[in-house]
Amino acid sequence: MTPQKRRFGFTTKAALYILTMGILLCAAVYPLALREYDKQFKAYAAALPDYTKITPPVPFAIGRPIKIEVPSVGISLPVVDGSYDTVSRTWTLHNDKVQFDTASKLANSREGNTFIYGHATSWVFGPLLGIQPGAEAIITTDKGFVFVYKLVSHEVVDPTNVGVLNYSGPPRLMLQTCTGPTLSEFRQLFYFTYSGRK
Repeated sequence: MTPQKRRFGFTTKAALYILTMGILLCAAVYPLALREYDKQFKAYAAALPDYTKITPPVPFAIGRPIKIEVPSVGISLPVVDGSYDTVSRTWTLHNDKVQFDTASKLANSREGNTFIYGHATSWVFGPLLGIQPGAEAIITTDKGFVFVYKLVSHEVVDPTNVGVLNYSGPPRLMLQTCTGPTLSEFRQLFYFTYSGRK
């Protein structure tokens, strides 16, 4: 018995034709699509900023002052917390240390006024009365950060003038002492701008 040849019907032939044409079409279109994708990707990459030229943000450093040094006038003192008593209108004071006003900003590299004050005696802040512009003040904090400031200006104010504490802006250090040996004297303020960390 002679075997019969399998004949493909019209539907099968049509399906094979469509499949073949589809494969040929994909083979022809794929390189064009790939080139277009590559073109668009390069355009997108060219539009991105050059991240190699962007300076990364400086880490924020902050801490409570525990030591102050002003080398040019021989000051090297421990710093303790201090505050203003609104009832008695007096500041907490020590004879052998200076005080950090806890209502002011902690020493930091971002913003605000760090306020430290002390007696005008020769072994505390008295030597500040002979300081020169550009002198450095160095603050060491409880977190181990060391901040460096430079003197830019100073002024004499009345003891009741608390408006000088209302500061907002770049980080700065403000030191205060009396203009004379008694608490009834005027106050001498020294303003230092932040210049970096050690």
